[in-house]
Amino acid sequence: MRWNVSVATLAASWGFVAILVSAVDLGATVLVFYRLALAAATVGAIAIASRRRELLRLGPSWKGVAAIGLVLAGHWSLFFLTIKLSSVAVAVVTVYTAPLFIAAVAPFFLPERWSPVALAALVPAGAGIVLIAVAGNDGGHVRPVAIATGLGAGALYAVLVIYGKRLRLQLNPVTFAFWAYLIAAVVLAPVLAVSAHVVPSSWREAGAILLLGVLFTGVSGVIYVTLLGHVTAQAIGVLAFVEPVSAALLAWAILGQSLGAAVLIGGGLVLLAGTVVVLREPADAAAVEAPALTSSME
Repeated sequence: MRWNVSVATLAASWGFVAILVSAVDLGATVLVFYRLALAAATVGAIAIASRRRELLRLGPSWKGVAAIGLVLAGHWSLFFLTIKLSSVAVAVVTVYTAPLFIAAVAPFFLPERWSPVALAALVPAGAGIVLIAVAGNDGGHVRPVAIATGLGAGALYAVLVIYGKRLRLQLNPVTFAFWAYLIAAVVLAPVLAVSAHVVPSSWREAGAILLLGVLFTGVSGVIYVTLLGHVTAQAIGVLAFVEPVSAALLAWAILGQSLGAAVLIGGGLVLLAGTVVVLREPADAAAVEAPALTSSME
């Protein structure tokens, strides 16, 4: 159960990402680039500070990690593009179809069986996300291209979880995270050359970008990759629903945004689903133990 609790706690911490993004007036792809570049630098610094520079050598798994880096760049870019084309509400509904993709295909690619607990939890969790999204919708017209980009981001997130979980069994979390972030940053770097605004306009923006890249991507990413080896992909998909609930609550507490009945009811349904998964979904017994972060740092 502790591994499921850890994933749920980590997903809840990601609610701060929306708060930080709202404080930065940069283009979506530029912000994603800074996030990735800072994350790669952070993970590299962790390896150097722990005197384990060999963790930065990729080895024969480089093709798989390169693929993960490309998928990561595509997922975050499509997610932010969906927000710009429509709204946060549309992005949430479409991108959080990812657990459905995961539940459908994970058993074909991973040593997992279809989980009755995770499948049952998808019902209240999905209903809760729809309620939250409806409450956040401003009633504007939903463009078909926004639906397409959102679904694309959701599908890519499913690939990240399923394929990333397979690679996690072969690589140390530090190695995995460092190269995935670095490759994704390199892929997006050309965007800086064609963007009019690439420099933060204030120390407040710079601080928000640093927090986003260092803590909520770099450090958080290493923890997430570590947890991939202990929790089933289907459980990760359901527990990820905690993130938008956390974002709504933090927006209320920090930014003073209102919480309507739909958000409260939807959040309750998501938390109910997450609680069921935490309590009833077993740890990933089929996982082959990869080099753990804690042992690698000793």
